[in-house]
Amino acid sequence: MPVNFFREGVKSFAFGSILLKSAFYSQVLRMSETEFTLLATKLATTEDPLRVGQLIAAAVCAATGSPTADVYLVNRSEGVLLCLTGKHLQEKNLPLGDAGLPGRAIKKGEPVEAEGRLAVPITYAHQEIGVLVVEAGENPEARAAGISGLAGVIGLALANLAARQEMLAQWRFLEVITTLNWLITSGLESREFYDALHHLIKGLIDFDWMKVLVKEDNRLNVLAFMRDGTPVEAKEAEDPSDLILQARLEGGQPEVIEDLTLVPELNEAQSLTAAGLRSLLLVPLLTKRGVIGGLCFYSREKGKYAEKDFPLAQQLAGQLAITIENSLLINEMARKNREIEKSHQRLLTLNTVAEVLTRSLEIELVLQEVLAKVTEVANWDAGAVYLREENESYSLAAQRGLPDDCAAHVAKSLGTRDDAENNPLRLREELVFFDAREIFRRSDLETCTVGGFASGVVVPLKHQDELRGALVLFHRSKMELTEPERSVLEAVGNQIGVAVENARLYQKVKSMAEHDALTGLYNRHKFFAVLDTELKRCKRYNGKCAVLLFDVDHFKDYNDTFGHLAGDECLRKVSALIRQSIRETDTPARYGGEEFVVLVVEADARAAITVAERLRKRLEAAGQKEPLPTVSIGVAVYPDDAQTVQDLLLIADNNLYTAKRLGRNRTVWRGLVQTA
Repeated sequence: MPVNFFREGVKSFAFGSILLKSAFYSQVLRMSETEFTLLATKLATTEDPLRVGQLIAAAVCAATGSPTADVYLVNRSEGVLLCLTGKHLQEKNLPLGDAGLPGRAIKKGEPVEAEGRLAVPITYAHQEIGVLVVEAGENPEARAAGISGLAGVIGLALANLAARQEMLAQWRFLEVITTLNWLITSGLESREFYDALHHLIKGLIDFDWMKVLVKEDNRLNVLAFMRDGTPVEAKEAEDPSDLILQARLEGGQPEVIEDLTLVPELNEAQSLTAAGLRSLLLVPLLTKRGVIGGLCFYSREKGKYAEKDFPLAQQLAGQLAITIENSLLINEMARKNREIEKSHQRLLTLNTVAEVLTRSLEIELVLQEVLAKVTEVANWDAGAVYLREENESYSLAAQRGLPDDCAAHVAKSLGTRDDAENNPLRLREELVFFDAREIFRRSDLETCTVGGFASGVVVPLKHQDELRGALVLFHRSKMELTEPERSVLEAVGNQIGVAVENARLYQKVKSMAEHDALTGLYNRHKFFAVLDTELKRCKRYNGKCAVLLFDVDHFKDYNDTFGHLAGDECLRKVSALIRQSIRETDTPARYGGEEFVVLVVEADARAAITVAERLRKRLEAAGQKEPLPTVSIGVAVYPDDAQTVQDLLLIADNNLYTAKRLGRNRTVWRGLVQTA
């Protein structure tokens, strides 16, 4: 079988088409359903990249049998692969075009095997987001299949990790802007500015003298001059060497002069030779307007500087150039300060929303907090979050400061098909700003009118261009949205939309891990957990409960007579009759094969036997109308018969065996046939 089995066969193999998921987990993933659910939860809530890599590697090794696993995250913006774990951990950036086996797997979009190693790409949203590299072993197809079973949860984890790293990068950028802002607001002529600048530069580049040359109004100014650590008053450049250096800076490239005495025009400058300066590092200050000046680092040591100093010096010069250019325009700086503050606020909004959304995949638990953070940080007076249902209606998921009837009116308006002029609230693909007073005046909702809402905005919650819901915000004053504010709200909407989709996928995976695919009942492992919890509750409150374990009589003969498809339908009908015969508080589950089990809460032996007999008789009656087998039932009661999960099930199983031995189609408790 070719390796591309992963690509074609896994879609039908991974989840839905496997009827006995326990075999899938044990034979393919080599873990239990509970362990799989725990892995999905850990990956969804872990923020540390190395920890995510360790979790993925451990799961892949368990699923494939490979002794090692390397996990790579694709960073397309920088064109590199980031290694999260494995022996290549220190190789932080591997160019996508030259990343060896992992890069080839990304390029081909399918597993690649070479030199005993197997690289399998992981996709999310139809795009390769990572690569897993394991030892190919003797059966690479099986290992690819093992990885495929984890592909969904790994892809989601890597996507979340990439989103968090992007947010952290934005936050680090904000910290740089904040530091520069402090330098700017201290004033170009203040002692604080010189001290801060000297401290910043001295900690990065060693020098004896340092000058900051700046062009302004066809003049060359020495903006900062530090001689042996002592700031000298800034003034217009007078030293001939400054003009010579400025001419060399016009090329826009950094330069190292290892020995100033070998440069005639600079050697003639009395100030340099008198101070015994021998080497120079020259870095232009570049902005969009071109070269506005330069950074000059002097040392008394010959050959002090080299090209290796360029990157750090250029980075420093680039930041300082922006600072200086902005600082020269005081009035413009005041405006930029306000913009930076707003930018800070916008990034804070995005960071806050992202932080809340990553706390839990139970979306109902976080939407209310997200709404509170958005209204608080972005200064909105009220709002609500609506989720789109399958019938294209909208349900209220969270609200803050908005009266109930207003929230209901908005939900109704979002799903209508009126044109935009008649209904600005109708949800569309783009953000919509509207006059809230006019909207509520038309609806004749006094509570909203009294609330004084003047402005509003509908923000679509989208995932891959599909509408998932809406964020609707209100303000009591008449306002206009700036383009950056619109961008932030759109980004918030996309964040929430992705979170809603992730929560939906999580619930789907969780449901598949807990439910039997054929009948929709809880599976064996989930039932054990429910029963264990109930026994603890009964022990604490001196309560009673019972377990009914039953088996479909002559099911093999039924399959042989009517076929396996009819057998599957028979099990579905039995499960439906189980639900009809028990209370909502009781818990049914498929125990395995044709065996079922029911936890009957708050029940002694008599009550449990009554439930069992009601179920047995219904199945017996149904079998008279259509071919349908009967069932044999074994009963065990807590605490009368046993006090542990294992002992209760063992006793129920023994009673079930007795029921079958005595002729089937009967209920047995304590070895005796029971009747209701």
